[in-house]
Amino acid sequence: MRTVKNNQLIIPSLQQRVTGHWPLVIGHWLLFLLFLPTILSAQIDAGPDVTINPGVPVTLKATYGKLATGVPIAANGVSGPYDILFSFKFFGNIYEQFYIGANGWISFSSNPQAIGVDYAFSIPNSTNNDIPRNCILGPNEALFPVGNGSPFIYFDTVGQAPDRKLVVMWCQCPMKTCPDSTVTFQIILNETTHIIETRISNKPKCTTLSDDSFATLGIQDGSVTSSRGFVVPGKNYSIWEAHKEAWRFVPDATQDTYTPEPMPEYQLISITPGNKIVYNWFEGTSTELFSMDFSTVVSPMQTTKYFVVATICSGEKFTDSVTVTVLNPIPNAFSPNGDGVNDTFNILGLPVESITRYHIHIYNRWGQMVFSETDISNPWNGKMNNTGEECPDGVYGWVIFYEKEGTTTTNKGTLTLLR
Repeated sequence: MRTVKNNQLIIPSLQQRVTGHWPLVIGHWLLFLLFLPTILSAQIDAGPDVTINPGVPVTLKATYGKLATGVPIAANGVSGPYDILFSFKFFGNIYEQFYIGANGWISFSSNPQAIGVDYAFSIPNSTNNDIPRNCILGPNEALFPVGNGSPFIYFDTVGQAPDRKLVVMWCQCPMKTCPDSTVTFQIILNETTHIIETRISNKPKCTTLSDDSFATLGIQDGSVTSSRGFVVPGKNYSIWEAHKEAWRFVPDATQDTYTPEPMPEYQLISITPGNKIVYNWFEGTSTELFSMDFSTVVSPMQTTKYFVVATICSGEKFTDSVTVTVLNPIPNAFSPNGDGVNDTFNILGLPVESITRYHIHIYNRWGQMVFSETDISNPWNGKMNNTGEECPDGVYGWVIFYEKEGTTTTNKGTLTLLR
């Protein structure tokens, strides 16, 4: 008879989430990377690795940031107001809400005069009344965030006080006169420091030889007659492009002056832009894609590392991984004699609260059911249904039914009861 120190049959949660760990075999990981596009450091939210028995189905689930709010907006329109969820100071004034302009800007004023304006403009600007004021242009250019695939604009407030961030994102948004070209960028407001950031993943040129070709990256106050504005050099009502580039506008103590500074590191803030994110799952060192869903079910027979690659807004790629450790063989004995060692036959799910439609039956050698349970946290203690008389020494059979989406998986085996 085999000696068993830990009688646990492991059944995984239906809601396990993948976790990121550097691969155990560096050579295999390098080989894997050779077949994948350039991948940035992981921003995929991940949980712990998973431990199961052979062939038990496990649901791996990858998520990228919070699910952001999509903004329905008309061409050249203004939408809002929306809550920032913290107080933000801009040119010395405190604001709790903001508005979104279709053409790449946000404002702290309703800007009714800006509705219908479909072109960029230079800043500071004290001559044109039909433009946004009290605004952040990140960049402002002629865009078309409507039609098939919309919404293309999203926002969310992330983090914890006093370091929250409002993130407003244009994701894969078509350019107005170059509809085959798209832009992806974020405008970010930082709580406490009141620093403004613009992070541009992709902004191609649109050389149509019209006002629609121009773009502006900067900020402007709400005054018409004495307008103050600060702009990134070379990006003030001009034709330019940017890829993986980030800037911030740092206010002085009086909020009268802002200094545009390039940010040393570029990376998008993790918010999920609706369905504009694609997940690709790979097994081990294989380059063959086996799933494109954010969650996928696997039932490995041996320990396996899985990789997921998330593509955001048809541009940047992020990766993470999860290792599913398979314990083999399943323990086949326990001793409910009250000595504190192997006193129960435990069925363990990770985590317990995520196990659904679980059922176990245990039978004696004559086919009589001695234990039946649907609560995975309740182990068998060696008594009839855990409350009756003690079951005698001997061999017992167990059957587990594990259901998901109408599909039933059965696992069965035997164990020896020793007192």
